[in-house]
Amino acid sequence: MKLTENQKKTILYFIIGTVIIVSLFMFSLEDKDKTIVNFFTLFGTFASIFGLWIAYIQIISLKLTNEQTKIAVENSLNKINQLLSISELSKAIKIIQEIQTSNINGKHEVALIRMKDLKSILIQIKYNSELNIYTETNIYNQNITDISIDINNLNDFLIGRKKGLNFSKLNSNLEELSTTITEFENKLKFEVK
Repeated sequence: MKLTENQKKTILYFIIGTVIIVSLFMFSLEDKDKTIVNFFTLFGTFASIFGLWIAYIQIISLKLTNEQTKIAVENSLNKINQLLSISELSKAIKIIQEIQTSNINGKHEVALIRMKDLKSILIQIKYNSELNIYTETNIYNQNITDISIDINNLNDFLIGRKKGLNFSKLNSNLEELSTTITEFENKLKFEVK
């Protein structure tokens, strides 16, 4: 372990100070008690006290380092969660585009499957702590309700319970949802926390 200049100075000052203090104690002793053994005993006592002081300083330093590490880890985890949230939002936007394309091309079975995937993602997003401030709105809850209704209507259309379906309204609902999710994504990306 390489010592810094401050550490070297501290050790030097300690040794000089200890020798001076021990010498003063030695001079205050009676002549019969002024022995080399007593000198080393006093010196050892002061060295022990200095060692305890150094250990205390090291423990405080270690505690500070641990706290800083903990904060850095928490910040990293928050950043990772934010990136995962952005990823989930981007995925939802891509699924919306796939659903719209499938509806335009008449592939309604594929659209129904992807709408169910989208609904699952929307529910997951709702319980993401990074997005709570955005998802606890009436608009977001209405988007989930609309996608559920659209899933039921598309399902009824595909199995023949309904003769027609307003695909224009379905795509309009998807576009509103896409706008809402894009806003969430941009807030996460660009808002300073």
